[in-house]
Amino acid sequence: MDDDSGDSGKTIFDGSFSPQFGRNDGRWKRLDMDPPATSPTGGLALREEDLQTLAEFAFSEIAFRMPPHQLEGFASILRDHRTTEAEKYVAAALIRNAAVAAEGILPLCQDTGTALVYGWLGENVRIRASKASPAGDARGAAFCSGTAAIRAGAATAYRRHLLRSSQKGPVGMFDEAVTADNTPAAIDMRRVAGETCRFCFVAKGGGSANRTSFSMESPALLKPELFRAALAARIGGLGASGCPPYRIASVLGGLTPSQTLYTLELAALGLLDDLPAAGAGDGSPYRDREWERVMMELAAGTGVGAQFGGSALAMDSRSIRLPRHAASLPFAVGVSCSAHRALRSLASKEGWFVEAMEEDPGRFLPPELPVLPQAPVVDLDRPLRTVADELSAKPAGSFVLLSGTVLLARDAAHARFRAIVEGGGALPPYLAKYPIFYAGPTEAAAGMASGSFGPTTAGRMDSFLDILMDRGAALVTIAKGGRSKKATEVIASHRGAYLACIGGAAALAARDHVAESRVIDFPELGMEAVRLVRLDSLPAMVVVDGEGRDFYAR
Repeated sequence: MDDDSGDSGKTIFDGSFSPQFGRNDGRWKRLDMDPPATSPTGGLALREEDLQTLAEFAFSEIAFRMPPHQLEGFASILRDHRTTEAEKYVAAALIRNAAVAAEGILPLCQDTGTALVYGWLGENVRIRASKASPAGDARGAAFCSGTAAIRAGAATAYRRHLLRSSQKGPVGMFDEAVTADNTPAAIDMRRVAGETCRFCFVAKGGGSANRTSFSMESPALLKPELFRAALAARIGGLGASGCPPYRIASVLGGLTPSQTLYTLELAALGLLDDLPAAGAGDGSPYRDREWERVMMELAAGTGVGAQFGGSALAMDSRSIRLPRHAASLPFAVGVSCSAHRALRSLASKEGWFVEAMEEDPGRFLPPELPVLPQAPVVDLDRPLRTVADELSAKPAGSFVLLSGTVLLARDAAHARFRAIVEGGGALPPYLAKYPIFYAGPTEAAAGMASGSFGPTTAGRMDSFLDILMDRGAALVTIAKGGRSKKATEVIASHRGAYLACIGGAAALAARDHVAESRVIDFPELGMEAVRLVRLDSLPAMVVVDGEGRDFYAR
């Protein structure tokens, strides 16, 4: 397989750029598909059917498998003498999770993500519409038929593998409906120089996407001390909600806001790694390794670590500098989470090639697995007040194993609860009986108690806490990431407790720690329906205790 992507171009946006995917580096495999035909102009002629097949394969593959470099990053945390035992435990759990998911039944993460597709079509590449398609062979119609085929392939993958449908379509300005197949996919295809066609297929979870920050800054920020302070604030605000360890990306500059954010997305995927190491002053972008080192230093200094405290908030970083208008300075920071799901593909006259995912994640595990220190089993099948008293008395940072029944409820269900209260009604009795776990699992495969099961971001439910806790509910909540100062105060005032579980280890949790799951309310909400779930020794950490001490705030 030959990658003729050429140099990175004067800019990333003028049609001369397509990402450097690597040259015969052993990470590519040929798909069992007929090579693209040759068009009358001598370029590639891609069939709609092949694009649909490619998209279905790609989204099926990344739902269950990771690239080797991601697993090597987890393994490096296990080998690093500077990382804590808790971080090592999380890293080992993420590798074990990848091994479970690689069996092809339980997806890597319960949030199987928004389907994103980035494409770069050589100037002589054409897309042949199928006979059933109304689109012809013209350039605009070709793009339309190509995106429709890719969307159809993504939808097929999500349906076939019972991947979670997380997308909501607007019915009105404030009303929404769940789409049935996780579409629409976000597809960005661009014409570039060259004779080949490149794609990057990505499944991006909401938790990591929500870590993106963007602002239009004053050019006064262009001083080392001021820029470092701005980076420190952004990186310090990432927290654990996006499932670290992360790849953190930053972009300074850009001719438009959309240009800056597009560059951020590509940088977080590692698609800009071959940019020059210094700027030329002519508008060319470059990658700054020194500021990447600073970003890693700042990430380690947050103390958040790989979710349970420590230094491994980030496994690596990317810092990109772009040209700008003299009066404007766009600045963006974002992450790729621990459930890094991306697959690169290349079509040439030789055939269809894809990046090889890891087939044996278990090879990255050490002979002896790390364990959580002093983690007693907590029986959740007792009166909620009793469970809350036990957990609230444990200092923030304490580890436990949770066994017993929890109530699954997240954003949409909480909105329903608040509407009941505001309408003068009584809350469902089950809310006063069980701890609330903020989660929305994937659909269970035949013979499984649950689909992939993992926590969602706690902070999105902060505004509902006082309404529920004032009525004897939500005395114990379980999710991932930190909570607001106001939420912490509410928890302390009711002698409650908030616990965090490992984000990004949903296949492992479903297989080893979920004994039973059933919908009990609001089935029309799909993955956001209210469920009762019986846990078996699920690892967790007390983040906010009954005294209002907040582990992440420390």
